Amino acid sequence: MIKYVIKNIILVMFTVAVAVVAIWLPGYLLRREDNAEVGMMKDVSAEYYSGPSAAIIKNASRQLNSEERIQLITGVWESTVERVSESDCELTEFGIKTITLNRVSELSAKGLYPKSLSASFDDWYTWSAIPYRALDSTFQSYAAVFWDVRFTKYDGSEYHRFIVTESGDILYANMTIGLGVDPENDVRKLINDFKPRLSNCMYLLNYYGDYSKETDELTTVTTYDAEVTSFRVASANDKEKENLDTENASRFIDGFTAFEPDQAFTLRQTNHTDTKTVDYIVCNIKTENDYSILLLPELESSESESTEENEDTEETSTEED
Repeated sequence: MIKYVIKNIILVMFTVAVAVVAIWLPGYLLRREDNAEVGMMKDVSAEYYSGPSAAIIKNASRQLNSEERIQLITGVWESTVERVSESDCELTEFGIKTITLNRVSELSAKGLYPKSLSASFDDWYTWSAIPYRALDSTFQSYAAVFWDVRFTKYDGSEYHRFIVTESGDILYANMTIGLGVDPENDVRKLINDFKPRLSNCMYLLNYYGDYSKETDELTTVTTYDAEVTSFRVASANDKEKENLDTENASRFIDGFTAFEPDQAFTLRQTNHTDTKTVDYIVCNIKTENDYSILLLPELESSESESTEENEDTEETSTEED
């Protein structure tokens, strides 16, 4: 009897001990783990460094003018280029397609592109529009969207490609004849007979306003908000042609191949409101199978020239002293 009572007491005590441990042990372990992690420094996961939101980038980017957007896209203002979705853009695919067709018609009328595509476009061409974004590398808050717009004729006889900003500026335009097109075909004759008028290269930049020709080299445009901008166009000199590196275009034109241009013109744009001047160089090349025109900023070469001029001035001053 006594052994039976002792056995029951032991079982009860064991059960109580297990229950106490089951209740106390998890809390103890959690508290010890918390105490161990208090004050411990760890690397924060990269996902918490996502940078400004899309809304912040859009709002900040609206402050940029057309020239600053071009500088972002072309890399004068250090940036990274990435493909984005339509939701990151101000325009839709259809909207940029419409703008591009209108701009190509203008370029064709000014002798900068072999043909206009607007007539019966829907009956003859298929198209695609892919948006890209150049985001500034320093603050990651300013962005410039541009589009790679392509048109293909139904029979594969001609292909057209344009790099267009959302402001309507044409940074690159290309027309290519399809394989196997007969030498006597009208489209091949069109390119062979085409004589580009690069002296009109200011029209690659899109301004809504009234244009007035001041001199052979100077054209002024007054926009609808009364802002005045002057364009001075001249044939590039030998030094400017030597400094031209069309390879720079590969950063914003996917699959771009550098070329030696047939013609090169300098384009100086001066805003009369803040007297800011931006220099561009425009070049083109034509073969029996294609035609291309390219716009690039010329700021780096301008800076190098001014540096050389300063060095020459310093040397002259030293000799005089």
